[in-house]
Amino acid sequence: LAKLRHGGTGKVLSTLLRDKLLSHDRSCGYDGYRVTFSGYDILALHNLKSRGIISALGDRIGTGKESDVYVAATPQGKQVVLKLHRLG
Repeated sequence: LAKLRHGGTGKVLSTLLRDKLLSHDRSCGYDGYRVTFSGYDILALHNLKSRGIISALGDRIGTGKESDVYVAATPQGKQVVLKLHRLG
């Protein structure tokens, strides 16, 4: 289904944990994983790029308690502002 080779899931999970895109949660009585804020940001950026809305991400121009603001570029070369909200 996911086209992973034998042992591929463990490698993918360890890479995501290393890059802090997932966190390992054992407090609920079983091994669980949560997507971090950085993980959600990467998913949002991937979606925007796949849909052809942005083609490049520039410098961070602001950080607040609820969001991060970046300069981005569209495929046509126009500069836009991208605001990524934090959940919770």
